[in-house]
Amino acid sequence: MENDNKELKEETTKKEADKKETESKEETKQPVEETAVQKKKSKKWIGIVAAVVAVILLAYGGVAIYYQSHFLNHTYINNSDCSNMTATEVAAIMDQQSQQYSLQILGRDENGVQEEIGTITASEIGMYWVDTLNAAQELLDRQNEFLWIEMLWSTQNHDVVQGVSYDADKLQEQLAQMPALQNKNMIAPEDAYISEYSEKNKNYEIIPETMGIELNNNLVEEVVSTAIMQGDTTVDLEEQGCYETAKITAEDAALVKACDTMNKWVSAQITYDWNGNKVVVDGDTIHEWIQTDNKDPQLDEEAIEEFVAEQAKEYDTYGKKRKFTTVQGIELTLPSGAYGWKTDREEEVKELTASIEKGENIDKEPVYSSKGAQKGSDDIGNSYVEIDLTNQHLYLFQNGSIVLETDFVSGNMSKAGCMTPPGVFGLTYKTKNAVLRGADYETPVNYWMPFNGNVGMHDATWRGSFGGTIYLTSGSHGCVNLPLNMAAAIYEYVSTGFPVVCYYY
Repeated sequence: MENDNKELKEETTKKEADKKETESKEETKQPVEETAVQKKKSKKWIGIVAAVVAVILLAYGGVAIYYQSHFLNHTYINNSDCSNMTATEVAAIMDQQSQQYSLQILGRDENGVQEEIGTITASEIGMYWVDTLNAAQELLDRQNEFLWIEMLWSTQNHDVVQGVSYDADKLQEQLAQMPALQNKNMIAPEDAYISEYSEKNKNYEIIPETMGIELNNNLVEEVVSTAIMQGDTTVDLEEQGCYETAKITAEDAALVKACDTMNKWVSAQITYDWNGNKVVVDGDTIHEWIQTDNKDPQLDEEAIEEFVAEQAKEYDTYGKKRKFTTVQGIELTLPSGAYGWKTDREEEVKELTASIEKGENIDKEPVYSSKGAQKGSDDIGNSYVEIDLTNQHLYLFQNGSIVLETDFVSGNMSKAGCMTPPGVFGLTYKTKNAVLRGADYETPVNYWMPFNGNVGMHDATWRGSFGGTIYLTSGSHGCVNLPLNMAAAIYEYVSTGFPVVCYYY
């Protein structure tokens, strides 16, 4: 029983093994058959694809061949659509374009506002583009015909600047007809400059330059010609520098500096006390002394000298005759000696010029080379020595009162050149223990007070008497001889410049 079961199991196992072997053989046989079929199908499709590609290439190449002699789609030349055109057709379009050409010429008015001053057209100047066929052909030759498919959705624009020919004489005629280019309508620019002095504002100011509308016609023709040759449709004469311009602008450094200098000068105010008289020098006067060419202002030295001389002539008292009332009440007109107010003109010109250049605001006196006892035309004041040569009597006034008086002996009237001269003088100086020398004398004195060259007051201890008529025949060499005590007293009162009035009547 056990053996039967064993045999049955082995037989079953063998059948199963045979079945698996059969299935394996069938599986191996099936892929081989399928691969052959697939290869056959692939060759078929390759052939189809190759045929399609060949057709496409032939078609693409055929179109490319077409575009060897035609411009690609969406090709624009000078903004004209030249799609699928030949060079000849494009040349015709370019010829038409050249005849449509016009040039707008822009300028400006006096205020700088842009405006059109004229237009030039191709027909007016006989203009045309040279050799347009070659230009179109060269452009076509540079075209890549194999890009035709890309150009189905792309755009390409060519700006062709072709050689230009025009009649220069006709261009000149057209320009000459434009009003802006005619001399009668041009306005020359004006340089900036310094204004006249303003008495209202007390200053100068820079007047700006004006633009004008003066064109350089030669340059205009050159600029317009260049624009035509370049195919430009507008040309701005202002941008091209065709307008004449001012040589000096309001920002010119030298002009600004000159104006600043002049304003500094006229800002000065010098208020004089000119021998008791108020004299004001300010911009209203100073501006008349300024000389300028708008670049290098100068103060007119001669004008300043003349001004100082005029004031000195008006207010100086030195050298002028004076009216004088004597102690007896007699009114005399006396010549002036070395006494009174005298302006040092040369030094004052220097000081005044310096004050103006600094723009100073000051109060001052002029420089004096000589001064009186008091200011004004009556410059003797009320402190002075009055020498009555007729009566040989001297009075010393101090603050209007006689503080001493004395007889004296003056110059010998009977001896030539010895008379004591009349006039108004100022004490030159004073000194003690001097020796007076002349051609035939040498005299020591204790008190020496000269007032007119070598004429002065001094003690004369050798005289026994004074006054009367001694001076007529036995007077001095010209000096006023005094008693010693009177000379000493007078010496204590007087000082340099102290007025001394001498007179006869």
